[in-house]
Amino acid sequence: MLSLILLKASAKTSSRMSPLSFNCEVIHINFHPVMKIKCYIFKSETSFQFNLSVKHSTFETTIFRMDTDMWQGKLLIVALAVGISAQTLAAPLSDSANLIWHSITFGQSTDINFATNVLPKKIGTNATRLADGKTVPAAGTRLNTPFTLESRGGKIGNSHDGLTFFYTRLPANVNFELQADITLNQFGPENGAKPAGQEGAGLLVRDILGNAREPILKPGVEELPAASNMVMNSIMQTGNNLPEVAMIARQGVKHPWGNTGIGIVREAYHPLSTPQNFSLRLIRTNDGFEAAYSSHNSGQWVSKMLKGADIVTQLDKTGYYVGFFASRNAKITVNHAKLILSPADIKPSLPYIPPNLEPYIELMSSPAITKRDGIFQLRSNVNGKMQIKMGDENLLAPKMVRSGEVIAVPVHLQQPSAELNVIFTPDNGKTLTKKFPLRMVQINNPDVVYASPQGEASNDGSQQHPLDFSSAVNLLAPGGTLWMAEGTYPASTIPATASGIAGKPKLLRPQGNNVVFNGLNLDASYWDIKAIAVTQKSFHISGSYNQIDHVVAHNADDTGIWVSSPDGIGRALWASHNLISNSESWGNQDPGRKNADGFAVKMRVGEGNKIVNCYSHDNIDDGFDLFNKIEDGPDGIVTIENSLSVHNGSNGFKLGGEGLPVAHVIHNNVAINNGMDGFTDNFNPGALVVENNISINNKRFNFLFRPSPYTTTEHQGIFKENISLRTDAGKLSDIVSGNIYSGNDFIVKK
Repeated sequence: MLSLILLKASAKTSSRMSPLSFNCEVIHINFHPVMKIKCYIFKSETSFQFNLSVKHSTFETTIFRMDTDMWQGKLLIVALAVGISAQTLAAPLSDSANLIWHSITFGQSTDINFATNVLPKKIGTNATRLADGKTVPAAGTRLNTPFTLESRGGKIGNSHDGLTFFYTRLPANVNFELQADITLNQFGPENGAKPAGQEGAGLLVRDILGNAREPILKPGVEELPAASNMVMNSIMQTGNNLPEVAMIARQGVKHPWGNTGIGIVREAYHPLSTPQNFSLRLIRTNDGFEAAYSSHNSGQWVSKMLKGADIVTQLDKTGYYVGFFASRNAKITVNHAKLILSPADIKPSLPYIPPNLEPYIELMSSPAITKRDGIFQLRSNVNGKMQIKMGDENLLAPKMVRSGEVIAVPVHLQQPSAELNVIFTPDNGKTLTKKFPLRMVQINNPDVVYASPQGEASNDGSQQHPLDFSSAVNLLAPGGTLWMAEGTYPASTIPATASGIAGKPKLLRPQGNNVVFNGLNLDASYWDIKAIAVTQKSFHISGSYNQIDHVVAHNADDTGIWVSSPDGIGRALWASHNLISNSESWGNQDPGRKNADGFAVKMRVGEGNKIVNCYSHDNIDDGFDLFNKIEDGPDGIVTIENSLSVHNGSNGFKLGGEGLPVAHVIHNNVAINNGMDGFTDNFNPGALVVENNISINNKRFNFLFRPSPYTTTEHQGIFKENISLRTDAGKLSDIVSGNIYSGNDFIVKK
């Protein structure tokens, strides 16, 4: 291990080792301040030597030859290539009164202009203020009270945080007890909105810090997620519930920008019976952490324990940060704070292992059979060995199958009913045995089925006696056509059991120009849906290999047409290979007026999804939204081409989220008069392909593709033949970071 040691040399001395020697003090180790430790530099016959003794051990290394007359009173840097670290050299830390405390604001939603549920006069307020009302100086301060933390922005997320933090840094081999009296000045939104569980204030210890937020507004710059392993003793509140004190702990963070497999626990352990004044305590021991609460001046503590003291030394093995925090509409005043340090002898805890994906079998065939000879199909979300039996007959001999692989076997029913047994043994896990009953149902023609808003399950599916929609989708044979009578259908679902098969999708067609659903969920795969309208609720697609054409979605209380998958189902079953074409989505608005897009392919989507020749306009949020959550991992690549986004409340084309790299393909599209940006990476640092697009008169940027702190320009997007136009001067230049080829015409202000 290479340690960089900053020394300050004092007067020359003589020693028995060398007549030319310098007393020194260690000032910093690896750029972290430590207690002053004596050491010295001496001249040997061939070079100058550095000598340091800590805990009865001596460390020596050769340093560069220098003019000895220039050494006195100078700062020197020594590279010590031995197994010594800042935590070893900082071991003598015992007087916490000498520690320097700093204040920092970092993380998503701490931007100086963050305004969601923030009173206008408080926008940008994120600070620690000392007793004199001043902010903490850049050089830091001692731990003196009272002081106040207030944070209007930020959030406590599942995988990352945005907050204001008043902290000091401790070496890994030191334990602590931090205790203080807390006055809760204000908590939660002040505009009438309810707390969303993202607010917090209290005591915090964490592995690493995020980058400090920009102190002034810079066009196109927004704060990125800041992930860290951490433990909080925090105030927490959701909705109309009363505030509680909770231990919040996050493990499994491997990268500062976040990753999949992060685990968070939020355990409320005491109601805030006296929310204005109380005491909090956070302790690190050799075994783990203790969070504790006491009502004001009671002296009676209620506590919560957590195993694993090394949780907060995973990303930085040498030390961690401890202090006080506030996040998202919270303000506290801290009094009588004290920090007690003690030596640590931490035993490594077991590495954090994310919970295994729960094995799941998705049935993709209807239990109602309309033909004696058919196909039974299913798929699983994990690898394993599968067997399918009907009675004693093996329809599928034991076979290794891949996660997401569609297994299709022929089925012949000799009796009116039968039962299939599926035996599935995951590679990691216990054997699952599922029984699927099958029954014969007779209808007029399973290849041509009719449904109407007044249809009944007891009808035969003919045009004269149509079925209800739910029965029709299950009784339609793969490759058949479902004809929909005109009228309005209630919110409906096409379940996975109603799937078509590869090469034989089920077709849904209108019998006129006025087939309307008050919401439609397509959980099935292999459907071809054409020329319908969906309103009031979303047209939501979680299946795969579907084609959606000439569909109009409007006036929904969320996104108009939305491809996504349920949480926890596993990537192998994420919605994939769906084509949405020649469709329109407009006028969609959620109650909070911030989430309803025209089209969205976001939140757990696989490969091969595509939007072509679509028109999105007058939606409250984005025209086209490809948002991605850290904890899900990168989505599959989405292609959007030949599409138009006009007069949406936020962005025309939003191409990612939360710093995850995905190489989406955006080709031949137009964005006009959208409320924020025309085309934006939304913090996607991936190798986006952005070609032949036109952006006109969008309120903020026509093109916004930021530099990323997590990659280099050459690994970002490819930009060809894009045009940016304004009919007025505009205030902002386009920002484009990546591989910019010839033929682009971006706006650059001089």
